[in-house]
Amino acid sequence: MTASPSGNGPLTATVRPGFWCECLLTSTESDSMVLVGSFDAYAARDAVRWIRIAVRMLVSVVDAAEAEPVHEWLLFGSNPTIAALEHGKPFTIALRHEQLRLAWSALPVSFLPLAHRTGRALPPCALEWSQPASLRAALTASWNTHLPARR
Repeated sequence: MTASPSGNGPLTATVRPGFWCECLLTSTESDSMVLVGSFDAYAARDAVRWIRIAVRMLVSVVDAAEAEPVHEWLLFGSNPTIAALEHGKPFTIALRHEQLRLAWSALPVSFLPLAHRTGRALPPCALEWSQPASLRAALTASWNTHLPARR
């Protein structure tokens, strides 16, 4: 893929394989779905580690029948899950508590580098989507903060 950031010549962008991880919360009462968190991992081991940490924190609040397969995955499922992700297969694990369901997933993807990551301010379109006030405040505060480029 080539692109020209300013029209002065080609810029070669490298596609990088990785894993998109997310945690979705659904409610059986309202059929609504909320993105709780997401993580971009460049190694299957990192994707599984992100899911394991989150699941381990929450598995203690669900009943024993619901927690048993999750405990089994925590004890024995990491290596087979890593191998499956490395072979291009997606992974999902879920916990239910009353009317709520939390589902963590990891999906093999190809990451494209973003075009203007060196600028200090977010582009105007960043504030056009609906977002919680706390996130909006954090984004506004980050306009004056330079974040180092991800490796």
